[in-house]
Amino acid sequence: MQQTEHYELVNELLTLHARILLRMPAFQVLLIGAMGWIALPDISGSLFAIWATFALAAEVLRSGTARWALPRLPVSAPQHMYRGFVALDALSGLSIGSAAVLFLPHVPLLSQMLIEIVLFAVAAAGTAVAVSSAFMLAAYSSMVLVGASGTWIFLHPSLTFLVIVLTLAYWVFLVAVARDSERLLLRSIRIRHERDQALQSLERSDAELRAAHERIERAMQARNRVMAAASHDLRQPLQALSIYSAVLSAHPQPQTMSVVGKNIENIVRDLGQILDELLDISSLASGSYRIQQTVFALDEVIAGVCTELALTAGRKGLALTTHLAPVQMQGDSRAASRIARNLIDNAIKYTASGCVRVSVDMNEGRAILAVEDTGCGIPESEQEHVFEEFYQLQASDDEYRGGVGLGLAIVKRLCALTRATITIHSEPGTGTRVTVMWAGLAIGRMNPPERVTGQMRLSHWRGRRVYVLDDDQEVVRSLCALLETWGLSVRSASSAHDLQELVSVEGCPDVLIADLHLGRNQSGLAVAERLVETQGPLPVLIITADTAVVPLSDGDAPRWLTLMQKPVSSTALQAALDKFFAELPEPIKSHDASEIEASIDLIRPDPQP
Repeated sequence: MQQTEHYELVNELLTLHARILLRMPAFQVLLIGAMGWIALPDISGSLFAIWATFALAAEVLRSGTARWALPRLPVSAPQHMYRGFVALDALSGLSIGSAAVLFLPHVPLLSQMLIEIVLFAVAAAGTAVAVSSAFMLAAYSSMVLVGASGTWIFLHPSLTFLVIVLTLAYWVFLVAVARDSERLLLRSIRIRHERDQALQSLERSDAELRAAHERIERAMQARNRVMAAASHDLRQPLQALSIYSAVLSAHPQPQTMSVVGKNIENIVRDLGQILDELLDISSLASGSYRIQQTVFALDEVIAGVCTELALTAGRKGLALTTHLAPVQMQGDSRAASRIARNLIDNAIKYTASGCVRVSVDMNEGRAILAVEDTGCGIPESEQEHVFEEFYQLQASDDEYRGGVGLGLAIVKRLCALTRATITIHSEPGTGTRVTVMWAGLAIGRMNPPERVTGQMRLSHWRGRRVYVLDDDQEVVRSLCALLETWGLSVRSASSAHDLQELVSVEGCPDVLIADLHLGRNQSGLAVAERLVETQGPLPVLIITADTAVVPLSDGDAPRWLTLMQKPVSSTALQAALDKFFAELPEPIKSHDASEIEASIDLIRPDPQP
């Protein structure tokens, strides 16, 4: 028997026994009356009074103890109380059995027989009082039967053997009945346990089903919100693109094309950001985002993000200033890049004039990223909501800022995954400062590599050869046209065979831009690897629309390989190519004096003190 079941059985016995004992004084009065009717004609009243007082006092004591115990049951350790009741049962049995010792020697044989019958009946009645407890019944009935049988043997020695045998048989029978009742009670308790466990299991299952149903409901509601928000925010720029294409068709003047072209670039960037946010939140919500621990330079990652977003800030007339201390840390560089991009982009969106300041620093061995703007600020009542999904702050200028309200929600989830804490300090009308602090150990670099943060120079682009490998002709035509406007020599190929012929005729390119998935189950990455094996290392930019492809970490990717996911903005493409060309030897300068070094002012660093 398990200890829990045993304790429950004892508590059950004590509870039933105590409830019956509350009524026992009335039964004891009836018993005293019956004994008085039988014995009083032949014994003195004082002797009977002594016995009656003893018997009634013992029963009142037992009943009072039961009244005290009932409110306290069940108890965690019932054995002490159980032993106390067994002792009280024995005392009560002794008080009743003493009637034979006191009365039998003084009454005639008929009265002796009546008293014995009453006592043996009382012993049997103890089975009900003991409520299936063999020990309680044994203690009570043994005291009654010892008094009755012992006195009878003393008065009638010739019947000693017969009385002993019959008394023992009777007592064993009573105890056996009590033992069987105890087993039945234990079985009923086990059945009740099984029933309760089954009910609890059903309740848990029901609760789990309800929780699963609620999760599904929330997921469906979130999906509907995503679809509704995505539908609205994708239709808006698509409508604008449709109008701009009509404007270009009706008025293809250079001035119109310049203005419309900039607006179209902004719209395409917004579309790409919406898709990125939807894919990111889907990956984070499903738990499929994989953390890739590498050692990387946080300042270089943030510098790359600032380079991409500098033109966006410039178009709004904002200054994007940086103070990037050389900090090296262990963590997920992709997550750090995404956190910075979303924070800086959000700051640009909500800043009408002034500047956005980005800083990287280190405090007590922890890397810190801070993004500060001079925008509209966030009211204190709304600061706890800005990290919720689909939440967008409504500014007083009512300017449409695009997006679906997922940027900061993604930041919050990525911070939780990468063990970073994020804090906001903001006042309406003065601006906002968002600080991200990573928990991992960070160290400063004594000799950080030289990084050009001020300008992207197009002089070392002139004459560079770029090969485009893609089987989508629309993508090839648009990409080649863009690269040619940047002064690059561009050739295209649609398959591995075409690229091989192009290389054999015109030589190896300075940079290869390839789609990951080509026609006929060809892989752009495999083609690039074969080209590197035959021609030697050269910069390769793999572009893919496959969301299942995880960008390679610095530790996994070869030095010559960079992977980017579509849509790739012109700014991001410029930054990637500029990094490639900066690491290549300078091309032979043309002697044409009219060649002018073009530059694009991307980021204005803080003036050094």
